[in-house]
Amino acid sequence: MLLGGGLSSSTSLVAFLAVLSTGVDALQGKRQQQQQQQQQPQQQQNARPLDDVLAGIPDLSTYYGLLKSNPDILFQIPSLSGVTLIAPSNEAFNKSQNFQTENSTYITSLLQYHIIKGVISAKDLEIGPSIFAPTLLTSKAYTNVSAGQNVILTNQHDDTTVITSGVGSRSTITERDIKFAGGLIQQVDTILVPPTALEHTARDAYRDLTGFLGALYSTGLVAEFSTTPGVTILAPRNAALQKIATPISAMSKQQLASVLRYHLIPNQVVPASSFFLGSRNFTSGALDSAAGPGKKVRVTRLGNNLFFNRAQLLQSDVLIANGVLHIIDGVLNPDLEDQQQVPDERAATQPAAFNQPATGAQTSTGTKAPVPFTSSLPCTTECPVPTETEGAQAVATTRSRPVSTRTSSGEGARCTGMTGMNAAVGMMAGVVGVGMQVMGVV
Repeated sequence: MLLGGGLSSSTSLVAFLAVLSTGVDALQGKRQQQQQQQQQPQQQQNARPLDDVLAGIPDLSTYYGLLKSNPDILFQIPSLSGVTLIAPSNEAFNKSQNFQTENSTYITSLLQYHIIKGVISAKDLEIGPSIFAPTLLTSKAYTNVSAGQNVILTNQHDDTTVITSGVGSRSTITERDIKFAGGLIQQVDTILVPPTALEHTARDAYRDLTGFLGALYSTGLVAEFSTTPGVTILAPRNAALQKIATPISAMSKQQLASVLRYHLIPNQVVPASSFFLGSRNFTSGALDSAAGPGKKVRVTRLGNNLFFNRAQLLQSDVLIANGVLHIIDGVLNPDLEDQQQVPDERAATQPAAFNQPATGAQTSTGTKAPVPFTSSLPCTTECPVPTETEGAQAVATTRSRPVSTRTSSGEGARCTGMTGMNAAVGMMAGVVGVGMQVMGVV
């Protein structure tokens, strides 16, 4: 009886303490919530309405006028989490080319891209690391990122905050953290440009990727890489292709497609800051490599350098319409053994992932070799224009970019027009005007 009574008393005490603990936790949670509400900055609680704030800033009169002309934008602002408005100055609009205020679809999408979901204080950003911030731009005509097309914010070491948008456009915040009831306004000196499709980005803003883009055209993978939603692309620069020109040019279409898909990480928009968190593996889009589908890409950090297998990251966080692109200095090989994918931390340069021929390599590979696959790029408005003569021989008149000539019956460079999302994105970027000719055809 004594033993049994002791157990009963102990059980009751445990139950009582559990109930007491639950009540204390609930009380502490309620107090913490009250403290957080009380700790909200008094300035934010007393912030003025957006209309009043914008009306009092003469240098934002053009932006304010656009908002008043398109009031539906304001109804999309989330009322609970708050927003950050990226407001271009009057001078930012003045220096843009042929700004079309009468195009309501364009204006709506442009304004949406200037509204960040959530409140971001430029003054509170950590110096150095960039952050991706989703915007209200979700229209399929301009983006293929489900959470909203991104902008990139970076607080530099000189305490300047830069916002990076499409085709390499950079806007500097000139007036930071202007409060209004619902969030913050960041005034910038340049209009943001929504990211364009991969084709435009590679040809017009990052021309060191023309070989990679040409390889996609030669294998019929352009649509897969540029329209698959929410992707991360690891794009080898031209020199990486030149160094293995002989073996990669000798591949069959199927072999080359397998190699290229190994550079696509589907269903993830991964900024470089996430890669720097430590060594990780990411599933690629490789479908038919010898190692099987979904071969892993190994990410390794060595000091301040980042490697994808043995290819070093050269330039990070290039925004494209359907995700993000990172430029690397080597071509990835999905068929190497895992131990061959690890970078050598003692080596000044990493070995190529593909073996070079024993003879003739000096004349057919290296950075002096022609960039492979560029002949597969479609013709643009800068391509030679064929003219027919009586002798049925095509004579080309070059405009600005030298490209091999073609005949009307040949299989040379193809002139194509923009349709769908490419056309819409090209129009927007061209109207905004960042010095890039992205209104043309690809």
